[in-house]
Amino acid sequence: MKKGTKRASSVSQIIRDYAEKNPGLGPTQIAKDLTAQGHNAYPALVSQAIGKTGKKKGKRKLTSKRGRKPGNAKASQGADLNLLSLKAASDLIKASGSADDAIASIRTYQKLSAMFQ
Repeated sequence: MKKGTKRASSVSQIIRDYAEKNPGLGPTQIAKDLTAQGHNAYPALVSQAIGKTGKKKGKRKLTSKRGRKPGNAKASQGADLNLLSLKAASDLIKASGSADDAIASIRTYQKLSAMFQ
């Protein structure tokens, strides 16, 4: 006990005991009840006293925010099509010899397909 105190127990201990006997009450109600009994208690002190009961808080599970959501077939289908298009473009460039030659062949294809439509 601190020097100069007249009480046998601290207000925090009184709050913890009262909260233990009345588990359904919130900090505001506990503070009102203890103030009515003559103790100097306020809601912030009650929250602080109850919070330091020695109980360990459970660790929160972290979930990844990256990646596609399961069941989102439309998003995965678009990604697959983009990869297939990229692979086809890569094959065309390799077959043509360079990117400029591949562009020239695409333009020639466009002209020929416009003629036969």
